[in-house]
Amino acid sequence: MSITRILTAAQMRRADEITIESGVSGFDLMDRAGRAVAGIVLEKIPDYGRVVVIAGPGNNGGDGIAAAHHLRKYRIPVTVVSLAPVDSITGDCKAHVELARKSSVKIREATTLEGLCEVERWLSRSVIVVDAIFGTGLCRPLDGLMAETVAKINACDRPVLSIDIASGICSDSGSVLGCAVKANYTLPIAASKWGHWLNQGRDYTGLLVKVADIGITDETICASWHASCDCEDDEYCFCVNSTCLINDEYLEAAWPPRPRLSHKGFFGHVWVFGGSTGYTGAPQLAGLGAYAAGAGLASIVCPDEVWSVVASANLEVMAHPESSTAWHKARAIVAGPGWGMGRDALLTRLLEGDCPMVLDADALNMLAASKPLQEKLKARQVMTVITPHPGEAARLLGCDVGAVQDDRKQAVLDLVERYKCWVVLKGSETLVASPERDIYLNPFGTPHLAVAGSGDVLSGMIGAQLARRKGDGATIAELISSSVALHAKAGAHGGWYLAGELAGLVAEARQKIESGDRKGH
Repeated sequence: MSITRILTAAQMRRADEITIESGVSGFDLMDRAGRAVAGIVLEKIPDYGRVVVIAGPGNNGGDGIAAAHHLRKYRIPVTVVSLAPVDSITGDCKAHVELARKSSVKIREATTLEGLCEVERWLSRSVIVVDAIFGTGLCRPLDGLMAETVAKINACDRPVLSIDIASGICSDSGSVLGCAVKANYTLPIAASKWGHWLNQGRDYTGLLVKVADIGITDETICASWHASCDCEDDEYCFCVNSTCLINDEYLEAAWPPRPRLSHKGFFGHVWVFGGSTGYTGAPQLAGLGAYAAGAGLASIVCPDEVWSVVASANLEVMAHPESSTAWHKARAIVAGPGWGMGRDALLTRLLEGDCPMVLDADALNMLAASKPLQEKLKARQVMTVITPHPGEAARLLGCDVGAVQDDRKQAVLDLVERYKCWVVLKGSETLVASPERDIYLNPFGTPHLAVAGSGDVLSGMIGAQLARRKGDGATIAELISSSVALHAKAGAHGGWYLAGELAGLVAEARQKIESGDRKGH
């Protein structure tokens, strides 16, 4: 399976250090990055006019200067505008400056606000601009010359390629640090960065092209993750086992072709516990989500007072009152959609059982309000997934929603640490995290999913994957992550506005995957 890794700034620095300690020079790493940048410029350049590289004072600027040297091999006219005095450049960057000069790259300086005219002059002559001002190390707001240069780039009406991350975006949070380059393309170096995906980062990244391989091995990246669990500065510690993007291969692993001799029992039976007065639709949507994801059977268990309403509204999803005994044989459970509060006793009983469970909606609200329920959850030895949206996550963590949204990657780890189970933190770029501190980021999605009931469909989908978790060879990470991804990709289709319609789109996409139609998802 092809994997796109995600690193923090500190992890990226450590990966560089490990690689250099292994014998690869910093000069070579910069040269490989420059070669990759040049390749993307050649691919995206609208014509063979002038390329202008705006270079900052650090290694990101060095990558841009190295790219200029490689572009001259193709007789592309290139100008580097350095925002630092060229004579002050040292180390590997200086070596690449010399190579660029020898290959006839024009190198100009704009080191003061008065020198901005040099930036404007060359931007106006460019056909594409390479943003090589700041990389992953930026941690302060841009001001003065740097801020004015960013403004000139954004106003120049030329396509912009940012190296590693758009200058001005915090690589760990995705926040805009004062101002930021609005890139058309971004080339990640060695791995993706959190800032490509979180907060405003995605809006400034443009098209994120394939990660540039500069010789930093997968083993080194894994070592950088583990190093983040053993650092002394808490501000830069982000202790994970792994972090990566969800891709289409997860979906193909989770929904292989169906055996010809299949029957409904082969695909599992999902039991949805939910529903209350005024909220009878939520468990039905979860049941439809379970069917859409491929479950063979789905049943709703609801309070007796709403059972007749729920039962009469369904043809496919079976309905049972809580007072019956039918649900005692449940083998996979989704608890919470539309349930209301005050179901603590039944939720306690479910948590004490040995069924795989998805906890959503009101089950999470009850959990947040009850220490005994929290202890029951942490003591479970059976597969459990919680699926909070940011508001529910804030209640579960005892903080405000802003704290969750400001650092979603840390919030999902905090939930894992506190509740000792799998976590699906919903929202833009949903995050899936395992008890072992593996994080999977969902790059798919759409604001169309911000509608009542879409989360209920997702909880049913995850329940379906837990119900059929045997015989297919997919890992639990693939099963959960694929549900999140397929839900997001179905939501990106136009023309729907009700969650019940979303379930139909999920089913259509899932069937195409099972039939081997790679264009269908």
